[in-house]
Amino acid sequence: MLWPRFAVSAARRRFLGGGFLAYFLRFWQKENNAPSSPPLSASGLPLHAHMRLGNPPVQPLDTMILFERGDNNNGRAETHEVLSLIHQEKGARSYPWTLYASLETHHTEGDACVVCSRLHKYGPGWSSGLHSEVFTHSRAVVIGCNIEVSNDYQGPDATLAIGLNIQAKGPQKTQYGIQIHGDGAFERSIGLNGSGAIGLDLGGKFDVGVHAHQNPIRLSEGTCIELEDTGTIRMRYLKGRIEFLKGDRCFAHIDVEGPDHAL
Repeated sequence: MLWPRFAVSAARRRFLGGGFLAYFLRFWQKENNAPSSPPLSASGLPLHAHMRLGNPPVQPLDTMILFERGDNNNGRAETHEVLSLIHQEKGARSYPWTLYASLETHHTEGDACVVCSRLHKYGPGWSSGLHSEVFTHSRAVVIGCNIEVSNDYQGPDATLAIGLNIQAKGPQKTQYGIQIHGDGAFERSIGLNGSGAIGLDLGGKFDVGVHAHQNPIRLSEGTCIELEDTGTIRMRYLKGRIEFLKGDRCFAHIDVEGPDHAL
């Protein structure tokens, strides 16, 4: 009869120890002014590793958790989310990340992707593979999509580190690779504020490299337009003269204050 008493006593000791630990943690948070987490509430059906609503197409996925939903809605328009995350952070000192995904891969065959978005559009309705909305109500920086690229590979093999890659898959032509538009006005639609060898590289084959339509092309005074690949033959405006240069030598110029005459 000693074994049951020992079992009850051990369970009781574990219970008392857990209570003492919780009390100690609450006391430590109070003494160190640490914010306490809000109480967690749960409702709804229990979650399982695989949940299915409707009859959506089968996807070739090797996944640990799978939520599937197939709808045929013709009544009131509804959003029909599969997973919703709602996050509010009111603290002034915080790094709120609503969704975090991390991948470490050492594969040599295949394609690695941290987040994959795939859209099949069959109807005429507006659709987007990824959609980001930003509403600015305060000062400082706000970004719809931020991409940071690091490259510390120092090996002999060629490598490409690309911040944003857009491929046209066909078979029909797409209209724009990148489109910037809207009812609001941009001070600058594209800002290339970094540094490097080439700001904008048109390495493809186009009928027209840059079509400015009715928009002027502007250069700061003293900046050259290079007329061949080596940058030797150039032209520029400097101190009232339009100059033609070979290297640093000016071999001809036009005085902009001079009389109008045919060249």
